Amino acid sequence: MRGRKDRGAGRPRSAGRLAAFVLLAAAAGTLGAQIPDPWRGPDARDLVEAVEAAMVNVEPGVFVMGSDRGLPDSRPAHSVALTKPFRILRHEVTFEEYDAYCALAGARSPKDNGWGRGRQPVIDVSFADAVRFCNFLSRAAGRTPCYDEEGRTFDPSADGYRLPTEAEWEYAARGGPRSRGFRLSGSDDPSEVAVFGDAPSPAAVESKKPNELGIYDMSGNVWEWCQDWYAAAWYSKAPAGSRDGSLPWADPAGPEIAEADRSYGVKRVRRGGNYHESADSAAVHFRSRDLPKQADPGMGFRIVRNGP
Repeated sequence: MRGRKDRGAGRPRSAGRLAAFVLLAAAAGTLGAQIPDPWRGPDARDLVEAVEAAMVNVEPGVFVMGSDRGLPDSRPAHSVALTKPFRILRHEVTFEEYDAYCALAGARSPKDNGWGRGRQPVIDVSFADAVRFCNFLSRAAGRTPCYDEEGRTFDPSADGYRLPTEAEWEYAARGGPRSRGFRLSGSDDPSEVAVFGDAPSPAAVESKKPNELGIYDMSGNVWEWCQDWYAAAWYSKAPAGSRDGSLPWADPAGPEIAEADRSYGVKRVRRGGNYHESADSAAVHFRSRDLPKQADPGMGFRIVRNGP
């Protein structure tokens, strides 16, 4: 397809060096080896450059979060103001990117379930796995990490890489200030933008049509971790003025852990649906959750940082 060829042609040289590094590291048996200060050096910088080249700027704005036609935890719809710009990875973190991190940091490289690696979205990653990837990338870029190594503490003011808040995720999925009001990310037709339903596996990233901001796969393919703890009734706590748009909820960061639902364990938000879920799960307002330790073939992530 023409679009896929054009995207491939636009990949930075650092991405090619990144793929070569992963192959050499695997052949040499250094994947999983502990290395002091692994974020220092040209290979770590190549990883940062490849990730930065695939990030999209999202300008501040006001949008309606949730849906009064959705499930109870998506109600009520309310106005949200994101007051600061941020950058978001235009695709889900790939095996190519994650394997490069594992080779450098001596981290466990997850299994691919027989679906391939490279441009496939990384799967079988827990919340803590995603956090450690973010912290490594932050150090490699000379930025301040947002987390401790398990993700128990979080500094939203740090300039490092992190997971999106639920509000940031939905704003980006809706197309940010360029939103055309689609039910899914980039279209009302799930076949245009989502890998979902009875698909046998996730697809390589950027296989479907992007949304209004040029972001791919925010509907379907794999679930994506968000920063927020999950509380089913959280939207009911939105300021009264956010219901009619007169006073948007500014930069909501989700509930504190003490406010999170505790049935079968405290959970983090995940968004976007995945390859074997229905199109309803791929809707931009649809909320889901899982235990932070959960890692399975339907779970991945994408990253953001404060921007521009």
